Amino acid sequence: MSNTVELARDGVNLEIRFGYRPDLVALVKELPERRFDGRNKTWSVPARHAEVVYDKLSRHLFEFAPEVMSIVAGTMGKPKAAPAIRDDGLLGDATSTTERAPADDSLTISAFNARVRDCLLAGFAQKLWITGEVIDFDKGANKSHKFFALVEKDAGEAMPRARVDAVMWETSATTIFRRLREQAPDFAMRDGIEIRVQVRVDFYVKSGRFQVVVEDIDPSFTLGKLALNREQILRQLRERSLFDRNRELPLPIPPLRIGVLSSEAADGWNDFLRHLEQSEVGFDLTLVPVQVQGENVRATVLAGLRWFAAHATSFDCICIVRGGGSRTDLAWFDDLEIAIAVAQHPLKVLIGIGHERDRSVLDEIAHSEKTPTALAGFLSEIVVAERRRNADRAIALQRNVGRTLASARSRLDSATNALRLVANARVAHERQRLSVAATGIRRDSLRILAAGRRDLEQTARSLQFSAVQACERARQTLVHGSDRARRGTDNLLQRARERLDERTMRLRLLDPTTVLRRGFALVRDGSGRVLPSASRVTTGQPLHIQLRDGTVHTRAESIETNP
Repeated sequence: MSNTVELARDGVNLEIRFGYRPDLVALVKELPERRFDGRNKTWSVPARHAEVVYDKLSRHLFEFAPEVMSIVAGTMGKPKAAPAIRDDGLLGDATSTTERAPADDSLTISAFNARVRDCLLAGFAQKLWITGEVIDFDKGANKSHKFFALVEKDAGEAMPRARVDAVMWETSATTIFRRLREQAPDFAMRDGIEIRVQVRVDFYVKSGRFQVVVEDIDPSFTLGKLALNREQILRQLRERSLFDRNRELPLPIPPLRIGVLSSEAADGWNDFLRHLEQSEVGFDLTLVPVQVQGENVRATVLAGLRWFAAHATSFDCICIVRGGGSRTDLAWFDDLEIAIAVAQHPLKVLIGIGHERDRSVLDEIAHSEKTPTALAGFLSEIVVAERRRNADRAIALQRNVGRTLASARSRLDSATNALRLVANARVAHERQRLSVAATGIRRDSLRILAAGRRDLEQTARSLQFSAVQACERARQTLVHGSDRARRGTDNLLQRARERLDERTMRLRLLDPTTVLRRGFALVRDGSGRVLPSASRVTTGQPLHIQLRDGTVHTRAESIETNP
C-alpha cells in the first residue's frame, strides 16, 4: 500500500492511507483532530490542518493529491455562481411586470420602449467602433449567442467607470470567429482583454434593455495592447533591477527536488510529467495546482509562489508549466505582480509555457524553454549529463588512483630493497661487534668465576667453623632452658592441683543434694522453676517439693509471709 493523502468526498477532511508502521502511526497521532476509520483503515484530519499534515508527512514519502496541495499552498479557487439566464435571453434576474391600464394621455410600456428604440436607432444609424474590456464572456462562451459586457476602467481601478451590455448573435459570431482563426490565430476572446469592436446600437423593447450588437472585431488593437502592456511590465522590471535577478540564480546540480505550478488537468502538465517519467530519472515532484487561465491566475499563482518561498529549503527549483493557446490566453501571465514575485523568488524559476512561438513576460525574466516537454527534456538532460560526468569522473579517478598506487608500489619496492641492503650490512656489523664482545665476556667471566670460587671456598671454611661453635652454644642453652622449664612446669601443676581440690570441696559442700540430706527441701512451681520466696506463690498453685529421698506434689492452701 502506498502512502497517500487525499481530499475526502465531503471536501472537508483529508484521508491518510499507509501500510501499518508503528512509527507512522505515532506520527499521525500527533496531528490535530485526527480520527481513525477502522472499517476503511484510514485516518481522517480536517482539511484546515492541511499545512500541518504536509509538514509532518512530506518527509516520509507520502504522495499528496493535487487538490490537497491546492489547499496547502492556498491556491484553491472558489467557484462562483453563474448568473441566471432570463426568459428574454439576456443576463440578469428575470423580472415580472404588472400591467396597468394606461390613462388616455399616457403611453404603454411597450410603446414607450419602442419610441426609445426609434430615437436610439435614429441617433446611431451608422455602425461605429468602440473599445472596452471584456467581462462575463467566459460564462457563456459555449452558448450559441454570446452575451457579455464591455466596461471602461480608470488606470489602477478595479471597479468599472462605465458599462454597456453586448451581444454577438450566432450567425455573426460564427463568421467573426472563423475569420479571426484565419487572420489572427493569436487572438481569442476571453474575459479581461481590451478589444476594439464594430457595433450597432440596439434596444430590446420587451425588457427595455439597451445593448450593442457586435458586428466585427479588430484583433490588431487587442494584440497591440497586449504587446504594449508586456513592454511596460518589462520596462518596470528593468527600472527596479529585477529583470535578470531570477534568471542569474544558479541551478542546483542535479535538480531533483522540483516544485511545479500548473493545473492538474492541463495538457502541458501531463506532457511534462510523462516526459520526466520516461527519462527514468528519480525526480521528486511536488505539484501545487493553480489556475492557468482566467481571472484567478494571478491570485493562485502568487499564492503558489509564496508557498514555495516559505518551503524553499525543500526544493531545488520551480517550474511554471502550461500548454499552448492563443496569445490572449497566455496574456494572463503578462502580469506585473506575478513577474515581480518570480523575479524576487529565492528559488530559480523555470518556464515552460505555450508553444515554440509563444513568449510571455515570464519567458523574458526567467530561464525559459519553448514547451513543457522541452522543459522536462532540459531537466532530464541536466541530470543525465551530470550522471555521465560523474561516471567519467569515477573512471578518471580510478585511473589516477591506479597510477598513484603503481607509482607508490614502485617507490615502496625500491625503498624495500635499499632497506634490505642497509639492514643486512648493519646486521653483519653488529654480529661482528657481538662476537668480539662475547669473546671478552667469556674471558672476563672465567676470571671472575675463578676468583669467586676461591672466595666461596674460604667463606665455606669460615662458615663451617662458626656453625660448629654456634651449635654448641645453642645446645648448652637448650639444656639449661629445658631444666628451667621442667622445674617451672612442676610448680605450676602443683599449684593448679591444690586449687582444684579446694574448689571440688567447695562444690561438694554447696551441692543441693548435700543440703537436702541435712533436712532442707527445694520448692518448684508447676513449670519446674525454683521458688525462692513465699511472695511468688499463689493460693491453689501446684507445688513440687523435692526432699532428700523423693519429691512431694501438693497445692498451696494458704500463704504466710514474714515481715
